[in-house]
Amino acid sequence: MNRSYWQSLSSLRVFMILLNFIIIVFYGSVFLLATKYVIDYQMTRDFLDKINHIPHHPLVVFFGSILLFIILLSIMYYRQEHDIIQHKMNMILSFVELLICFGIIYLLYMGYNGIILLVFCNSIYHLKDDKTTKWILGAVILVYLISNYDVFSTVIPITNPQAYFQIFNANIRGMLMIAKNVLETLNILLFIVYMILYIADQIQENENISKELDMIHQVNKELQNYAAVTEKIGENNERKRLAREIHDTLGHALTGIAAGVDACIAMIDINPQATKQQLQVVSKVVRQGIGDVRNSLNKLRPGALEAHGFKGAIESMIEEFMSVSDLDIVLDYRLEKVDFENTKEDILFRVIQESITNSLRHGGATHIEIIIYQEDYHLYLKIQDNGSGCEDIHYGFGLKQMQERVAVINGEVTYDGHNGFLTIIKIPMQRGENYD
Repeated sequence: MNRSYWQSLSSLRVFMILLNFIIIVFYGSVFLLATKYVIDYQMTRDFLDKINHIPHHPLVVFFGSILLFIILLSIMYYRQEHDIIQHKMNMILSFVELLICFGIIYLLYMGYNGIILLVFCNSIYHLKDDKTTKWILGAVILVYLISNYDVFSTVIPITNPQAYFQIFNANIRGMLMIAKNVLETLNILLFIVYMILYIADQIQENENISKELDMIHQVNKELQNYAAVTEKIGENNERKRLAREIHDTLGHALTGIAAGVDACIAMIDINPQATKQQLQVVSKVVRQGIGDVRNSLNKLRPGALEAHGFKGAIESMIEEFMSVSDLDIVLDYRLEKVDFENTKEDILFRVIQESITNSLRHGGATHIEIIIYQEDYHLYLKIQDNGSGCEDIHYGFGLKQMQERVAVINGEVTYDGHNGFLTIIKIPMQRGENYD
């Protein structure tokens, strides 16, 4: 709520406070003067015959209602000055205001209940963002409905406030009724204006929130586009780097080999000895080319695998994920000894990395279990999280890439999203890949 609205609502509350004070004094004065009029003109018996319950002492009504209103005003002032944000305290003060309000209405013989509108405005003013506002406002509305003489007198005997107005002659009674109706109508009009401003601000605030959400959605969309463009640029740069690597290593080696082979073809019939020497040179170039290609591929291999080995690399990766998130990752590594080619290590490492990332980013998981074991000449990798899972699995880029990678080493991938998200990878082991 902006400052102008706060000032407008605050000003209206002040006017309602002053008006309600005037109305309370007006009713108290009518009861006091009517009682004096009855006593002075010895109309006590006639007055008692018109009412069905003994009234309060007029001074108690007059000063008691004013005193209660002053207490109510003090609580409102306290809440205004201290800007109370504690949920429990706001609840207590709202109910105290409501009880004091009902006490004033009771002292006035249920003749005026418009003061509840003041308490209603004060409640929504202070409890605007409170989740329990509806309960407070519900209680206010309930009190408003029952704090009427016609309703309340059916349950508890009480003096009819209209009897006091009937004491005076027609002219005075007419002026008093006009004053009463004008004051109460003004109070209702102030309440209506207050609610119009409040509702208008709520509508404006909802529109602002809607605009902010649209803006956030647009910014998010732009960020996604930017991320896609950045990823595309990264892919292009990687392609260029790989092209340079192939050109500088394999291209150079193949060019030298082709030239050497052509020379051998030309010399083989003329000078076999020279051809043999040339083939030795070609062999050396081939070996050097193989070494260069191997070095280029090693640059693509995760550094953790080179530094720690397969198990150590996985443990290192898990520690990194756990250090930067709230994930609890448990590794059950059942291969005491494993020795298989780098390609399989790279793929398994990347699959585990991708699965943890998906569990954190898309599933909102807090716990992940990773099991690696061997059974019937197959290597199994199971990754289970406690995330949201999904009924229908949509194969995005990450899942498709995992399938493609595993297919390179003749493996199989199975997904299950019914209880969290489960990924099962089955890879055939060949002779020479020793494991226990």
